Amino acid sequence: MFLSDIVGKNIYVGKNLRGVCLGIGFSLTNRAVKYLLCSDTPTQKQRTDFAVSVSAVENVGAMISLNKLRPVHPKRHAKIFLDRPVFSNDGSFLGNVEDLEFRDWTAINLFTDQNECYPVLSISACSDAVILRNDFTYPIGQRVPLHKLSFYTEKSDPTVTKSLLKTAIQKRALIRLTLSLPPFRLDLPTRLDGVFRGKL
Repeated sequence: MFLSDIVGKNIYVGKNLRGVCLGIGFSLTNRAVKYLLCSDTPTQKQRTDFAVSVSAVENVGAMISLNKLRPVHPKRHAKIFLDRPVFSNDGSFLGNVEDLEFRDWTAINLFTDQNECYPVLSISACSDAVILRNDFTYPIGQRVPLHKLSFYTEKSDPTVTKSLLKTAIQKRALIRLTLSLPPFRLDLPTRLDGVFRGKL
């Protein structure tokens, strides 16, 4: 799912229209999407009138259905909206937010209107603007091919994290993990552990 899939959609509790979704609030530490940031009218783009926990979301389709409307006071979260400017840590303008990808209410990638994609792990702050920290040491933030993910972890998130690197080191598979990521090609012959393999 993408942020653009929910922004601008009406929010209903039963048959009652309660507002419109403007953005989301998510944790910068574990990337969990915690809140829908809403307004009672779609024209109030500069402020959020209320926030709703994503645990109240029953369905997202032509509209967003909630099982109840219990506004919450968001804690320890970052707000993200479409069209907000994106800057690097040194102040360079990187474009505007075009979309945000999330899966199972966990944010994954940020897309800008400059045709660039950044892992959400690289976001250091966001509200009126999004600030990206300097790139993590390679390969944190890269995505592991799904067919190789089960070798390293039982989790469904294919993003390389510090814990995934630690697991790969413990399994003596750090080189194998690294060579499964861009910019390496999977069809090149590779010599691992003294054994010549045609593919990883």
